[in-house]
Amino acid sequence: MPVLNMNGHSCVCYPKLISMKLFSFLFLSLFSLLIACRSAVDPGNVSYAFREEEVTLGGVFTEQPASLNAVGSSRLDRESLFAERIKELQKQVVELKRDHESVKSESFDNKWNEIQKGTIVNFDKLSDADVKNWVILNDSLLKYSGEQRFAEELEKMAYNVPIPEVITEKMIKSFCYTRLYDRIYVNILGSSEVEYEHTTGGKVRVIQHTKYPFDGRITIQVATQDTRYLDLFIRIPKWAEQSSVTLRGVMYNTIPGNYTEIARKWKNGETVEIVLGFRPDVIRNDSTAMAFTFGPMFLSYLAEPGKSMVFRDTDPIKYLKLVSPTDEMPTFTFSGIPNETLVLQPFFARQDPPLQRKAWIKTTPE
Repeated sequence: MPVLNMNGHSCVCYPKLISMKLFSFLFLSLFSLLIACRSAVDPGNVSYAFREEEVTLGGVFTEQPASLNAVGSSRLDRESLFAERIKELQKQVVELKRDHESVKSESFDNKWNEIQKGTIVNFDKLSDADVKNWVILNDSLLKYSGEQRFAEELEKMAYNVPIPEVITEKMIKSFCYTRLYDRIYVNILGSSEVEYEHTTGGKVRVIQHTKYPFDGRITIQVATQDTRYLDLFIRIPKWAEQSSVTLRGVMYNTIPGNYTEIARKWKNGETVEIVLGFRPDVIRNDSTAMAFTFGPMFLSYLAEPGKSMVFRDTDPIKYLKLVSPTDEMPTFTFSGIPNETLVLQPFFARQDPPLQRKAWIKTTPE
């Protein structure tokens, strides 16, 4: 009803208008709060594991040769190099989570980078405790921060130390795919699939068809009961300097060491085509030794205990030759050592005790 204002004129109250203003105020306040929280920990990148029964593994993860048991037993008596330092870093991660702080700090990065470099330099000397604790730490960091570098470490361990007693199938399923509602992160490339209940109802399956890590061609198929919105994040490895991601003739931007995002309404059966440029590369252990990598895998050779291999030239790649089909376990020969031809394969290749698989080749005599 009309009321008189201070000038004696009538006016009308509009309770709906007042309610709308109140709603706007509350909405903006809540939005500001969310932004403040996002700036602290970037929760847009936080993800969670799927249930174990929702993930199915294939390929290398299910076709491990029996000789791996010998590899595992040979690691049991090794002295831990990094386990205690990794555990200390894990405690720091717990504190960061508790205080909703980012892992992007110079102090944290320095500690993580130091251990990461150490795991590479001492890769064939790592103990079971080193491997297991490093996987647990990077799993936690990946889900908290969404940073690709942690997934890179997890993939490196999964494909180079495939010892069931150390890196279990349950552990791999925990980080192979992660999610935040219908944001699906493909962290580990390889033959596998995940099936889950979409937030709007109905089952959705994300399926990787590939012979990765033996081959860089991967297809990811989305299977739905009907059209569903899905935000798919596909990890592009840091080593993949040449890569492409294509869906229905559209090429998406790819940056090595980042995720390629495809956010859209998916129809049943739509497929993403991924091509990663595999090539052998050389990594250095300070200035005294080198090793070869091929995609995510370290290449190793069978060596007699105590026998020293020394490479004295400047270009090791020119002595390396691929002798296996492109979609099978990579096998190279290396003729850069006088009177020796090394056969290089991944660490999970056949073992011949008492010969041991080694990655490093000396570049200067002892």
